[in-house]
Amino acid sequence: MLDRTLPPPLHEMEPLTFPSVAKHVLPNGIPLYVIDRGTQEISRVDVLFSAGKVDDAHRLTAELTSAMLREGAAGMTSADIAERLDYYGATLQTMSTLRNTYFTLYSANRYFAELLPLLHRIIASPTFPEKEFQTVKERGLQSLRVELEKVDVLASRAFSAQLFGSKHPYGSSTEPADYETLTIERLRAFHRAYYTAQRCRIVLSGRITDEMIALVEKLFSDMPAGEAPLFVAPPFRSAEERYRLVEKSGVLQSGIRAGLFVVGRDHPDHHCLRILNTVLGGYFGSRLMSKIREEKGYTYGIHSTVVTFPDVAYLTIQTQAATAYVRPLLDDLFAELRRLREEPVGEDELFMVRNYMMGEMLRLFDTPISVAEVFVTLLANNLDFDYYAARFDAVRAVTAEQLFDVARRRLDEKAFYVTVAGQDK
Repeated sequence: MLDRTLPPPLHEMEPLTFPSVAKHVLPNGIPLYVIDRGTQEISRVDVLFSAGKVDDAHRLTAELTSAMLREGAAGMTSADIAERLDYYGATLQTMSTLRNTYFTLYSANRYFAELLPLLHRIIASPTFPEKEFQTVKERGLQSLRVELEKVDVLASRAFSAQLFGSKHPYGSSTEPADYETLTIERLRAFHRAYYTAQRCRIVLSGRITDEMIALVEKLFSDMPAGEAPLFVAPPFRSAEERYRLVEKSGVLQSGIRAGLFVVGRDHPDHHCLRILNTVLGGYFGSRLMSKIREEKGYTYGIHSTVVTFPDVAYLTIQTQAATAYVRPLLDDLFAELRRLREEPVGEDELFMVRNYMMGEMLRLFDTPISVAEVFVTLLANNLDFDYYAARFDAVRAVTAEQLFDVARRRLDEKAFYVTVAGQDK
């Protein structure tokens, strides 16, 4: 009989294993990556375009261009598109980020030949109907007005501007007036310039056949080549003040952001910094959660993360708290940072963090769909599976002394920026 008073034995985690990725190149130069994995007859198609907020000549152009593509395409209305997807039980997701736009189609393989042409039609032949454009704009404007009443949103926007400047692509934020001045002609021009073979990459994953690969090649080989130059980030200028208050009267809580610039993925300290971030505020058992949420009760949640762009990276801590707790919360936050710089992480805590991080990475590679999600993210950042192999190895081998050294060199309290939206006293 199983003795439930005894915990199960611990086992050393095996190194990560990665699936093979076959690369094809379409006649027009589009790279097609194929991850044939899994036993279920389902597939996922990801079409990525290097076209995002950084390419906007007018704010919102990239975001609304991607949103409008499923509102009408090559003789089909938005209702036609929605009905076709629903009929075949498929899911189409679109997302526009700072640097990329993503289209992701999930479907059963038996309907792949019917659904891939629909995806191609949406991407290659949108009609940008005027009525739907006005509806999408109005919906977005109303949503933005609601968001601008939230202190957490105000803190996030102000913090980005504090780090990069409000006119830099990384620091600028959408304003209501941007919806009012955006025209459908800008969307059409953006689509012509950036939805091209030059900026396109395709990932086909799941249970994949040669016929599916051939259909992707047949349909997407007709995309125009394109000549728009790739984005090169301009210099940014951080704010001189290290503390910024965004006044919002009458609120009971304040949104809080704190952070500093750190080294990026190409630096030897990068993986240690990510481990330190996990210790500090990267999971539910982190020091910030234990101290500020569990012990002090200042907030329902506090989280830290490392944000990495190709040319710059920063660590950010985000939370909300009642007005009366803002100052003591910040005091405790910086006390936890000082503790990382003044004393090594204990072996028990490091053991827990190490196993949490390795477990999370193993989970990322658990299913064909999750593997595709990871690969698409890596591809969007011009990385490959070697990045996760290096992170996994770093987590397995890291010592408290290594973390202590990086904390002392990289987490300087004087380098932090703090933004509070609401009232801080």
